[in-house]
Amino acid sequence: MSSERRVAEDRIAWTRRHMPVLVETIAEFKTGKPFQGMTVGFRIHLEPKTAVLIEALLAGGAEVIAMGNEGTTQFGTAEVLSSQGCEVLDRPGQGPEATAVHLSRIASAGPDLVLDNGAELIGACLDNASPPLGATEETTSGAFRLREDYAGQVGFPVIVINDSPLKSIVENKHGVGESVVDTIVRVTNMSFHKKRVVVYGYGWCGRGIALYAQRRGADVTVVEIDPIKALEAAMDGFDVAEPSVVSTTAEVVITATGRPGVVDYSAIEQMPDGVLLANAGHVDTEIDIRQLEQQAPGAELSPSLKRHDLSNGKSVFSIAEGRIVNLAAFGGIGNPIEAMDLGLTLQARSLAAVVDPGCDLSPGPQPVPDTVNARVATAMLYSMGQLG
Repeated sequence: MSSERRVAEDRIAWTRRHMPVLVETIAEFKTGKPFQGMTVGFRIHLEPKTAVLIEALLAGGAEVIAMGNEGTTQFGTAEVLSSQGCEVLDRPGQGPEATAVHLSRIASAGPDLVLDNGAELIGACLDNASPPLGATEETTSGAFRLREDYAGQVGFPVIVINDSPLKSIVENKHGVGESVVDTIVRVTNMSFHKKRVVVYGYGWCGRGIALYAQRRGADVTVVEIDPIKALEAAMDGFDVAEPSVVSTTAEVVITATGRPGVVDYSAIEQMPDGVLLANAGHVDTEIDIRQLEQQAPGAELSPSLKRHDLSNGKSVFSIAEGRIVNLAAFGGIGNPIEAMDLGLTLQARSLAAVVDPGCDLSPGPQPVPDTVNARVATAMLYSMGQLG
């Protein structure tokens, strides 16, 4: 057994200890076997918390074929999952070109169920004419793709976990908010006190990032194109401004929109000398790091932190090459375990709802069923000692 796997086993055991709601689900699935004889195509970050989710699927009788996202797979965790009977496609050292190969491999296997983030695996199944019985989708960016790019093409139910109010509050606002700010502070070793922080997007993740940056002492400004969300940000006590206004004053820029091309290279050129760029969204093209690298190749200062010297004499700094910062940055461990206990239990129970004959689900993207939300919320309250 490799030392990396041994450490990963210990880390998964620690994580499992702090996921009582999902552990309760595992015990139920061992008895009920809701996925008996089914194959689950699994595309989400592979790390200790999602390893416990895979344990739930395996306990429910599923065969699992899994892949992670570029830069977020922890290979010790992948070794542990392989030893448990999960087929893991990721290998150390593989670049972005491997992603399409792995997506096609899972789609070609004709999975009965798909658990996705970013809707790329669902898209691969549609492209391969191998639609599953149903699926779950984790992210805002994936929900956008399903409702826009694949509108009218999804003839099976897809439960969008990000539409759950539970995920919005617990995982997105508090989990993402806390972990993103903590990761940036850890990678840079700088204080947020009185830093001019600009948060792009005031969805639930943006709300959390703005809140936790403010709690660290930052002066926070929000950029939001939706006037209702922008008003909410203002009512929550944050300044709201147009990108052109804040681009010349920002010290830290954090994107959390789920959309590509939010901060382009021309905007980066206008930013102050020393600005730090970080992305918290699933889409790694929210900030145009590719163009930045072409124009000003980064010099690595420490793992995941680069300096880019622009032709105009300014320097800008980037974290994790624009990938999701709280997972892709060196040492990134994502959202707090307890927040993910709720979010990943929603995943497990939503997949079970897809195959439950008693759940009458319509084709296409849809919210988490109310019964699942209520059950998971109640279980979470009990685990916090707030009921009973």
